[in-house]
This record gives sequence, structure tokens and C-alpha cells, in this order.
Amino acid sequence: MRGLICRWLVGATLSVVLAACATTSNPALPNESKAVASDPLSRARVHTELAALYYQQGSMKTALDELATARKIDAQYAPAYSMLGLVYMQLGEPTQAESNFQSAIALAPNDPDIRNNYGLFLCETRQYQKGLDQLNLTLSNPLYNTPVRALLNAERCAQSMGDSALANTYRQRVARYGVGSIPANTDAYSSKLQ
Repeated sequence: MRGLICRWLVGATLSVVLAACATTSNPALPNESKAVASDPLSRARVHTELAALYYQQGSMKTALDELATARKIDAQYAPAYSMLGLVYMQLGEPTQAESNFQSAIALAPNDPDIRNNYGLFLCETRQYQKGLDQLNLTLSNPLYNTPVRALLNAERCAQSMGDSALANTYRQRVARYGVGSIPANTDAYSSKLQ
């Protein structure tokens, strides 16, 4: 599961890094770059994305340090709290994880990525119905651009709670996105999560 989340976060981070590395001869851009560099939201985002990379590498302390910096820069940046939830989930600290997911949702109640992460956490802590509720909120958001991720999480959650029929319903919905977007079977998906 961590691998799937991390691949997505790495992709997002690499996009930002590559965009930052682009050069141009436009003389107006240096001033714009300074404005972006001093923008608290942009700086908080960069530190949160760095935390995601450290999380992927298993460097939880460094991830926590980056997230502390992100929160210092912009205490209202919801993705930092969501990432903190994931880190604390990985560290086996469900109370801290829950608190940070709740903070993220309070700051950005319509953010489908946060709802997906929180739903995943709830399912992992055996709060299956609450987790499915969060995942279904994610799926109902027309702006969510990675529904396969939430569908796979919902399928796994339904299977974990012993509802094979519901898990099959989610599996069928995943299949509508095409073979290239999903693992060949859920066992392959489960093995990728570990």
C-alpha cells in the first residue's frame, strides 16, 4: 500500500522538480521565480513533497522534519497534515495519524487525495465502514483524477471486512478503466502494497 501511495507522490514530486529545473531566456521569469520562492504555499508544498520522498525511502524522521518545516511555513497547508497522517500510520501511531488526517480534512474538506488517504488509514485500522465512506466521498468528487487508486483501496477494504460481493463490485469498476491501469489480479496488487 505504501508503495502505491509513494509512486504517486514521487510522480508529483518529480513533476515539480522537473518544472523547477526548466530554464528560459525570458528576463521576466527571474522576478517571478523569486515571487514563487517566497510564496509560503509553494515552499510548504516543496517541503511536503520532499517529505513524501523521504517517506518512500523509509526515512521517517527526515520526513517528519520536512513536514514540521512545511507546517512552520504554512500552518494551513492541508497536504502536509495528510502526509503526517501517512507517516504516523507507518510508524504505528494511529492516534497521531488520526489527528493529522482530521486536521487535513478540516482545512480541505473537498480534497479527494486527503479523503483517499484517510479512508486508507481507517481501513488499515479496521474501521472498515468509515474507511469505505471516505473512499466513496473520494470517488464522488468529479475532480479526482486517480479514481483507480481509491477503487483499489475500497476493494481491498471491502475484502478485509469480509464483504466479497462489495469487493467484487469495486473490482468490476476498476476493470472499466482498462487492463493497463490495474494489476492483473488483486493478489498482485496486495503484494505491491507490502
